[in-house]
Amino acid sequence: MTVTDAIRLADLTRPNELDRELKLRWLSGLDGRLNAEVLAPHGNAVELSPYTQQTPPKTELLVPWPYDDIYVRYLVMMIDFENGEFARYNNDAAAFNRIWQSWAGFYTHNHSPAARTALQF
Repeated sequence: MTVTDAIRLADLTRPNELDRELKLRWLSGLDGRLNAEVLAPHGNAVELSPYTQQTPPKTELLVPWPYDDIYVRYLVMMIDFENGEFARYNNDAAAFNRIWQSWAGFYTHNHSPAARTALQF
């Protein structure tokens, strides 16, 4: 899924007036967390730059299909939070967390942890 696809699908799911730049910032934060919390412990961290208005529209996000709905769920969740729709936000957060756990579990199951060096005293 590209940054443009994620934003377009989130806007279709939850029409809003929020700025694209804010949504790019949210996507940057999410990919940064996914990179640090899931990929890095397995030695598979990637070099990331924050997504901005200058980010090419076809830039691929980190999580592949069939787990890429994580981005749409995250954006919808954040849109609801910004709009003060806290009941919707809570439902969206539960859906987002299920997808995160599912992908993280799949990734962890299929990738060995990074080699750790022994402590020397």
